Amino acid sequence: MALDMLTGPDAGELLEAALSTAGGHLEDWRVTQVDHRGEVTTVAYQATVQWPSGRTDDVLGASSLAPEDEPPQVPGALTLSDGENRVCVWRLPDDPGLPGLTTAMQAPALTELLRSFGINPGGLRTDLVSYRPKRRAVIRISAAGGVIYAKVLPPGDVEALHRRHEMLYRAGVPVPHSLGWTGDGLLVLENLPGTPLRRRLTSAEAALPDPHDVLSVLDRLPTAVLGLNRRRPWSRRAPQYAELIGHALPTEAERARQLALVVAAGLKDTDLGSDPTHGDFYEAQLTVDHAGRIVGLLDVDTVGPGCRADDLATALAHCEALALSSPRHADRSYAMSRLWGPVFEQRVDADQLRLRTAGVLMSLATGPHRVQRPQWQSATTRLLDRMEGILQNRS
Repeated sequence: MALDMLTGPDAGELLEAALSTAGGHLEDWRVTQVDHRGEVTTVAYQATVQWPSGRTDDVLGASSLAPEDEPPQVPGALTLSDGENRVCVWRLPDDPGLPGLTTAMQAPALTELLRSFGINPGGLRTDLVSYRPKRRAVIRISAAGGVIYAKVLPPGDVEALHRRHEMLYRAGVPVPHSLGWTGDGLLVLENLPGTPLRRRLTSAEAALPDPHDVLSVLDRLPTAVLGLNRRRPWSRRAPQYAELIGHALPTEAERARQLALVVAAGLKDTDLGSDPTHGDFYEAQLTVDHAGRIVGLLDVDTVGPGCRADDLATALAHCEALALSSPRHADRSYAMSRLWGPVFEQRVDADQLRLRTAGVLMSLATGPHRVQRPQWQSATTRLLDRMEGILQNRS
């Protein structure tokens, strides 16, 4: 099976075979991310590679190919087969799904791009902020002209996201201003003011955002959002995520399935909603000023019509998940959940809010395995425990 081939002990042989064709020798490797969807599994690795020019720390990617898929014709991406499975392997920035990474991570191309936007490229430095193989990446770009961000997407998605940023920015939503986009999938965004809220949660003295301020950010989403594509909310995908948990952790398969059935039954007779929504609204998407006021909103890829209760449930579920996964965030995350929850329950139906919070937690319970967190099995179990507790405390 592709999942075992890409994450098991034999994965090193696969990576070595791919690197050796380019003159490299794999010295060490570890899985950093797993995305398992049906027939296709995509994995990211952190690797130490010895090249003729010296030793480097590299990010590698590999993705299985479905039987009907054609091997990608991308320089730097190599397709291998063991006679039963076919796998495409690459070294960053040669991701076959994200051609814009080459522009974003190679100085000559990026220098030219910055100049085209009127930005001084002197002292250019790039940092990979996040990377989901074949899906998206975020690059922080520092130069004499200031700090900006490049969001890398499949080329067919980038223009639509640029226009979404424009629409929200003109409506007064505190999103990053888009400077423009490129045909290979690069969206160039201005830096937001403030400090990421998640970073603030490590300080016991930092002010927490008032829940009414949180609601006001969502209230500023314009009605034009209702004309965008609808995205299925996290809460309604609980059965799908329960199945993923069952594949990764068979000992929790039945409990996850039963919890997902409770969520699905509670949502069965509810409509999808006609509110302007963010779609993935939680603390990592918000920046705040010194007083805890929200001054920035990130990642608007998911903005569209939906139900306000799903946005609020996502925020509360992430508070719970962050507290369970990060001891340095725990006290403030729980405090924020206690601060926000009662006010959110005045805005939307309290029982539905709790039900949807539990549903979002099911999606988050796949996270420890996806990012290969140490002791991910126990982390998954703790998230399911919390989900079970929320469902038992419904009114």
